[in-house]
Amino acid sequence: MTKPYLALGLAGPHLIELTASRALLSRWDRLPVAFSVLGIDRVDGSAPAPVTLTSSAAGATLAGATNYGRFLITATPQRDHPYNVARRVASLAHLSHGRSGLLIGVRDAYAPEGPKEAPAWGGAGLGGGAPLTAQTAYDAALAVRALEQSWPHDSIIGNRETGILVESNRIVHVDINNSFSIAGPLNAPEPSTGASVIAWYAATAADIPPASANDPIELVLGASGSVPIVALGQEPPPHAVAGVVLRAGLEQSVGDLLDTAERWLAVGFAPIAPGGSLRTALNLTAPAPLPSTARAAFPLPQPHVSL
Repeated sequence: MTKPYLALGLAGPHLIELTASRALLSRWDRLPVAFSVLGIDRVDGSAPAPVTLTSSAAGATLAGATNYGRFLITATPQRDHPYNVARRVASLAHLSHGRSGLLIGVRDAYAPEGPKEAPAWGGAGLGGGAPLTAQTAYDAALAVRALEQSWPHDSIIGNRETGILVESNRIVHVDINNSFSIAGPLNAPEPSTGASVIAWYAATAADIPPASANDPIELVLGASGSVPIVALGQEPPPHAVAGVVLRAGLEQSVGDLLDTAERWLAVGFAPIAPGGSLRTALNLTAPAPLPSTARAAFPLPQPHVSL
């Protein structure tokens, strides 16, 4: 039987503890786990902690201060429009050289709700909004995936002979019209490592994400997924699983979590070599590109007249 991989779940206070300690950062960075979930308490139904850091801000810190550790940031459409989530996801993938990804949930424990009839995203007070449902979260995941692919990385050619730096005709509109209306494209190119891994949190069978022909969900965490969550102090599940997320409670420290992770890695979990992209670490294939029929955002570039 193939050994499962180990991942870590960090709540808000743990993000503060980890990013404030060079010793913990160095230890975390070299631990052979598959990834860490930053701010798992935002999406798992936990009550908000007294202190926290925004998941993407913690991710930016880890991307710049470490070299090997991989992580998922957490986000929901309750707080953020998917266009903004896509910008953060793409930016973090550039900063981390592909070591990052996204765990999407339905509700954010730290976010305000918007108007009763449209609580998703409307909590920002910027108008719009959508129902706060699994379908809305799934539509947000669809949007993040499409937006991150809307400016293909290999369209950046830097041809000095012609003066054409970008094959701008290959940058496309995503033309999404579901829970969200988005023309696109994203204002940042696709990371060199390709589109980021997108995971989903599912505590129960009712939380399993919807499905579509272009399903962006590549990994399901939680009791109803292939990667269950185990609280620090409990034992690993007895049945076969792809991996396990070991989650520390608020009363437990990052040091406690790393101690247990080291023990588990020594007695039955498969170590995943630190470094490299999250997609490679999880042995996930690259998602299909956007259809060739996607509407171009810009005309075919022409050689520079002065060259």
